[in-house]
Parts: sequence; structure tokens; C-alpha cells
Amino acid sequence: MARADTAWDRPRTIFFGGGTPTALEPADLRATLDWVRASWDLKRVREWTVEANPEGLTAEKLGLLRDAGVDRLSLGVQSLEPAVLRSLGRIHKPERALQAVADARRAGFMNVSVDLMVAVPGETEDGVLRAVTAFVDLGVQHLSIYSLQVEAGTPLAGKVERGAVTPLDEDVAADRYERIGGRLAEAGFRHYEVSNWALPGFESRHNEGYWTRRPYLGLGPGAHSFDGSARWRNEEDVTRYYERVEAGALPREDRQSVDSESAATEAIFLGLRRARGLRRRHAERLAGPALAGWSEWARSAGAVRLDPPGRIRPTERGLLVSHEISSDLLARVGRIDSPAPR
Repeated sequence: MARADTAWDRPRTIFFGGGTPTALEPADLRATLDWVRASWDLKRVREWTVEANPEGLTAEKLGLLRDAGVDRLSLGVQSLEPAVLRSLGRIHKPERALQAVADARRAGFMNVSVDLMVAVPGETEDGVLRAVTAFVDLGVQHLSIYSLQVEAGTPLAGKVERGAVTPLDEDVAADRYERIGGRLAEAGFRHYEVSNWALPGFESRHNEGYWTRRPYLGLGPGAHSFDGSARWRNEEDVTRYYERVEAGALPREDRQSVDSESAATEAIFLGLRRARGLRRRHAERLAGPALAGWSEWARSAGAVRLDPPGRIRPTERGLLVSHEISSDLLARVGRIDSPAPR
């Protein structure tokens, strides 16, 4: 939940996530939505998003969400290829994902986002592009497209270690991202952040808050928060979380102050993830004299544009290698070790 002032009780955006809110039974979902409306002053809310998985979405639940004031739905589809869905352990069928979008539109949701993944074992290039086209044709206004990351300790990581699964080559994954971007550009979508495309006016306001370092309050086990000067996370163990809450104690862990150097590092990484980039004057304050040489290097490499004057904007190529160009700048400033040669 993001806030706009010094109190937590007047949020500008709400994001009810985890992928499982709509797994609740209707009565429980209604009670939760009623609790949110009773606990905060929602008059200034400009966007209320709820995440949903296709298999848990019903007409009754969609009606409850709309009646509560939810105006944006984020669907965790991931793929329309059966082999990919099996690889990811998802239980919905491709047809159900498409139907969920149609049901949401029928229920009155005019702001629908879909999550897709690329570089997943079992996918095909044609399958990825067909999925993008299908959702564009259904009138989806926003797409979040992520490249699969093999996380240590997950079942997928075990399959990779045993050689049962071969991750997609990075160059192939990059080529697919570029083709996806081209398809979406043809449909009028703007690539406004590394993993996000939207029709004009449908960018995620809540996520923009993260990328511009606005304060936000996370509720629930494992949720993260930022108050402008420090970051923390909540207790991840569900039982311990509720024991602490019921005892009247804040379930917060790992509170870390954000000093000026850390704030500058965050601003550079987050700014270069967005198509808007950084104001040059702001970037000069963050990076100092190192900026001049870096910006010329990044421009000549086709990673940033220096127009209009006064802004440093990543190109499409720059968004694809956002982490690398940010790391290079911070290495020149001396805040991190130099990145590996590319």
C-alpha cells in the first residue's frame, strides 16, 4: 500500500497481491475487502489493484471486487502453452486464462493487466508471440513480461542441476524480448519499464511508486515496507507473524536505514529501469563527474538517448541491459565493483 503524506492512513494506491486473494471463499473475500475500506481513508486512492489467478476467478468474486472499489485486475497467466504451464506448476488451462480476461471485462474491469513469462523450459517463440497477440486482441491494457529466473532451492533449480531441464540461452531470450516489444509497439503499447508495457494512461501507478522511491506500507507475512528513510520486512513465518500481531507487537524484521549513498544507488538503478530515465541534473547530483564519460559511452553504445536535453533515457536496447548499464555507472562512481566485461 503506497502513501502520499506522513501518515499511513490516506493511501494513493493499493495492491492486494500474492497471487491468491481470489482463492478466498466469497464470504472471506468480502470480509477482507470490508476491513480494508473500514481501516483506511480511501478517498484519495487513484488505483486499487487485486492480483488473481485464472482458476480462482468467478463472476461472484469479480462482482465483490468491483463493488468494493477495486478498479484494476492483475492476472497471473504466465503462458498459454500447456508444456510451459506444467513446467511452472500452474494448474489452469490456456482456455481458462483467456476466459478469465473476458469475464473480467464483462464484470466491468476496464483496466486489466496480464503477467507472462519468457525463457521458460518448454516454450516456443511462436507460442510466446501468439499469447501476446491474444491478450492484445482481448483488449488487455497492460502486460508484465518477466524472464524466468532459476532460484536456488526450487524444484526447477533441482531439475537444472540434474540436467533434466536446460534453461533457454540468454541471447535467445533477449531476441524474444525484442520481438515481443516490437509486437506490442505495433499495437500501441509503450515499454515504460524493463518488464512492463502499457497503453498510454494505463501504466501501473502503484509500481511507479516503487520505482520512484515513494514510501509504502506492506501488510501480511513477508511483506516489505519503506518509509522514506528505512526499509524493513515483516516476519515471514505465518504462525509467528500472527502470534506477534495478537500480542500487540509489530511483526517487523531487518529494519535498515537508507543513507544518502544507498539512496543514490537505488535512484540510479530504478531510474534506468524506466523509459523516462533520469533528469540529467538529478543524475549529476547522484553520480558526480563520472556521469559525463558514462553517458557518452552509453549513448555511443546505443543504450541511452540524451534527448530531449536535460534527460538521460534508456533506449529499447538500454532497457534490456538496464542492470549492466547501471552497474557500469556505479562502478565509475566507485560505489560497487566493476561489472564483468561484456
